[in-house]
Amino acid sequence: MSNSSFSLSSSSSIPKGVCLCGVKAKINTSWTQLNTGRRFFCCKTLKVRGGCNYFDWYDDEMPPQAKRVIWGLLKKVKSFEEERNRSRKFKVICVGAVVILATWNFFKKCS
Repeated sequence: MSNSSFSLSSSSSIPKGVCLCGVKAKINTSWTQLNTGRRFFCCKTLKVRGGCNYFDWYDDEMPPQAKRVIWGLLKKVKSFEEERNRSRKFKVICVGAVVILATWNFFKKCS
């Protein structure tokens, strides 16, 4: 693939990276297990808003080993993020409990 996002596709007379609407297509990244990290062109306008539903791969397909490694790393990152979110919620609950107990203890001593 050439470095230009507008190289002509061999199977079409439409330049690669230009959707059927005639507008420069945007580049998105796939995060599915089958095509993890693979970039693709798509129409900037949604189909329901009159877009052309254009799709074409920007990157060549990755070897299966690379897909497995990337997918495994993404799963680990997601696991770490979930654990971090659980820890943050736990900290908020603990701080809230300490504030409630301290307030209760303060008013108990004042009475």
